[in-house]
Amino acid sequence: MTHLPIHITTHHLSLSDSLRRFARKKIGPVTRFAHDAIAAEIVLRRHNGAETRFSASARLALPGRDVHGRAVDRNLYVAIGKLVTRLGRLLRKRKTRLAKRFERPDRTEDQTETSPERRDLPRPPELLPAHAEDLREPRFREGG
Repeated sequence: MTHLPIHITTHHLSLSDSLRRFARKKIGPVTRFAHDAIAAEIVLRRHNGAETRFSASARLALPGRDVHGRAVDRNLYVAIGKLVTRLGRLLRKRKTRLAKRFERPDRTEDQTETSPERRDLPRPPELLPAHAEDLREPRFREGG
């Protein structure tokens, strides 16, 4: 996806243009691990009563389960950086899990013939060459 819709919400602080650009610039490349991302929602928060405690949380909408992340720091920009790192790690984990679930080994005929565990298995007759009559399993007739 070339353009990821990013929705930024703030709590107890104002959203400047530079902060908006920084958040979009940091969150945008995270989609290289999730090409199927639908949208991103970011919440930037200054904790009540604490002048120097900020948190950044995000939800990436994906097909299936969404990915959530949260980071807290004294500096809002550092919190956004930590959030992006955490989201990247979660998306790599998701990508690896999906790859393992749907992986198909690329085997050629040479590999299957030479592997010892495949050599002992009976082969269907349609996969054998016509001159390989002696390799086929003997068929027994019922009733004598």
